[in-house]
Amino acid sequence: MATRATVSIARREEGVSFSEKPNKTIVDIYHHYDGYPEGLGVKLASYLDGWHITNGMGRDGDTLFNGLGCMAASIVAELKDGPGNVYIEDPERKHGWLDYQYYVWGDDYKDIWISIFDGDECIFVGKPRKLLSKYYTD
Repeated sequence: MATRATVSIARREEGVSFSEKPNKTIVDIYHHYDGYPEGLGVKLASYLDGWHITNGMGRDGDTLFNGLGCMAASIVAELKDGPGNVYIEDPERKHGWLDYQYYVWGDDYKDIWISIFDGDECIFVGKPRKLLSKYYTD
């Protein structure tokens, strides 16, 4: 059985808690296999840990995203390793039977946060390093 999940990129907004699902997302990514926190969650956190969102380009070697769109495209590139498994979600035809929903929150010059939902229950909120300390196992 596949452990299905979505990864949604959301803009940080005043008054919106990371432990609530946002009303609007920038892009939604469907991930068919290994969507559990120890799999997809750790992969996302490992990739995002130490990165920053800016408005503009830095020097070569800087670990930064030039806005949320750049971060979203980079996450797709990191997750996609061939045909199948990872898809951009069609807003008119959402996948059902999801096991987990991930929200990656960010905005220019603000920290990246991740929320994980199991159905309607928020089971994790924190920065990528905190997710790694909770779910990463050797």
